[in-house]
Amino acid sequence: MKWLLPAMLPLAAAAQDISVDNPRGHGWWLGDELVQRVQITLPPGAALDPASLPRPRAVDYWLDLRDVTRGDDGNRVTLALRYQNFYSALEPSTRKVPDVPLRLMDGTRFALPGFSFVTSPIRPILAPSTPDQVQPDPPYHLIDTGPALARLVATTVALVAGLLALAWHQGWFPFHARPARPFTRAARSIRRLPEPQARRALHRAFDAAFGRVLIGADLDAFLRQSPQFAPLAQRLSGFFAASDAAFFGLGEAPPQDIAALARDLSAIERGRR
Repeated sequence: MKWLLPAMLPLAAAAQDISVDNPRGHGWWLGDELVQRVQITLPPGAALDPASLPRPRAVDYWLDLRDVTRGDDGNRVTLALRYQNFYSALEPSTRKVPDVPLRLMDGTRFALPGFSFVTSPIRPILAPSTPDQVQPDPPYHLIDTGPALARLVATTVALVAGLLALAWHQGWFPFHARPARPFTRAARSIRRLPEPQARRALHRAFDAAFGRVLIGADLDAFLRQSPQFAPLAQRLSGFFAASDAAFFGLGEAPPQDIAALARDLSAIERGRR
């Protein structure tokens, strides 16, 4: 919109006329830039003081002056003032850009007229809420947790029983004080021993299992006391015969795998055979 504003200043040095081209008065939103163009016709011999031109700055909390450009053509000065709107409107609102004071070189003061514009909200218009918009609660039913709880209890009992069985088998707490397994202990140590020491280690295991020193003549008594070892009777008899030959020189000792015999005794002791 262009309109002509006569200067209301002393006639001796005032600008003869000011022509203003303002931005449109509506249709502006947050962040938009508005440009006001002004043409000032100066009287002969008059000049606009450059120091009086506005500097880019924050004009208000919602308005910034971003840029000012000047053009000169004889006694005609053209100014372009670029503003940016930062007003976040909740509803259409009219905002007023203030006048801009200027000064001539002889000290005469005058003002560029401000302008108004309407800024609008950028959010959509919300429809009012009404009671009929509230939906009823959906139907619901209680879930029977009995079967799930029973399965949980059964699983927990099975887990605890399995852990107790494993602890008993491995000799963990609270079963760490159970009777020792001499053959199992001997089977573990024999793997790293040469034949004479391995034979002595297995004899110590027989002594521990029998409760006293076990010699070949007492083998039948040992098998009656611990009948679970009866399937190995022939190999045990051979072991004791070989020990008599090795320790007392009573004949030649037949070859025998002491480590394998110890593993089989350990397996029976642990209930695996």
